[in-house]
Amino acid sequence: MSIKQTICPRCGKPSEEGLCGPCRLHEIEWVTVEPRVKTIMCSTCGSRKVGSTWSDCPVDREVLGRSLVIDGIRFHPDIKDPAVEMEIRELSSNRSQAYITLSGECYGIPKTGKYKTLIIWGKEQCDRCCRISGSYYEGIIQVRADGRRPTEWENRRSAEIAYQAEDDAQQGGDRLSFISSLDVSKDGVDIVVSSLGFGQSIVNYLSSYFGAKSTSHPKLMGEKEGRKLYRVTWSIRLPRIVRGDIIERAGSYCQVTGSDGTTLRTRDLISSSPRSFREDETVRVIGNIRDAEQAMVTHREGLTLGILDPKTSIPLEIAAPKGCLTQAGGAVSIFRDGDMIIVVGY
Repeated sequence: MSIKQTICPRCGKPSEEGLCGPCRLHEIEWVTVEPRVKTIMCSTCGSRKVGSTWSDCPVDREVLGRSLVIDGIRFHPDIKDPAVEMEIRELSSNRSQAYITLSGECYGIPKTGKYKTLIIWGKEQCDRCCRISGSYYEGIIQVRADGRRPTEWENRRSAEIAYQAEDDAQQGGDRLSFISSLDVSKDGVDIVVSSLGFGQSIVNYLSSYFGAKSTSHPKLMGEKEGRKLYRVTWSIRLPRIVRGDIIERAGSYCQVTGSDGTTLRTRDLISSSPRSFREDETVRVIGNIRDAEQAMVTHREGLTLGILDPKTSIPLEIAAPKGCLTQAGGAVSIFRDGDMIIVVGY
């Protein structure tokens, strides 16, 4: 023993300073393990409750169980290179048993130990599922068309936009923004929403996408903790004429390229030149470009196209619009107005 070495006052063995490693280790608890850990999950959607707050749980049960057990393990600050090995066995739907092997080094002495932790899976219905099961709602969005019935495409697109808004809200962490119900009929779409802010966001999306006008009609439903509670009905009116419509005005056929609610921006289907004019009752809507048919071109002579009628296979000759370079063997998009056939795409 060198002169710089000291004696452990407890066991008499050599020690660099004060108590030796084994005696110091005897004075501390190198690791503590919670014998039971608990979490509360929604039995309907699998969300997790932490404190008083619910949140979506993106991991599976085993990964969450391992995280809960690890959170219940406390190594002493002097432990070096701590390691955890774990096996989880399912006991029942609300009980799991974790078998843990812990190891590390403390004061130059390797330590290892085996422990068990019981995982308790509590079950409750979360705030969102409670509202859904109770048919809770704060607003109704009614999508209708001005002077006509919405097309099947408009109804389908309205529903898609609403559900996309719901996905965006959920991914943004707004658990209480959801669609309570969505009904599609020949008159339009009715969207029942869980919150006023969420409802307004859907109204904004739909109004912007379709260039539609909207109005809101709040109704006082009562008070809660001194705060007035309202339910709102939004009315969205899709414009009579929308982008892509094929219209006839004063004997000319045009395709609508845009609208601000009062002025139509169009493309003449014969001259291909842009035209703008105010929407009025003299404009006749024939249909929409989405419903165009494809016709094979059999021959071409100057500005005259020979086509096969896609319905009857009868050869026809129609006017080629300016800029149309389609030759025999190609195809053009056509639209019918009674006996008149107009080229709308090439």
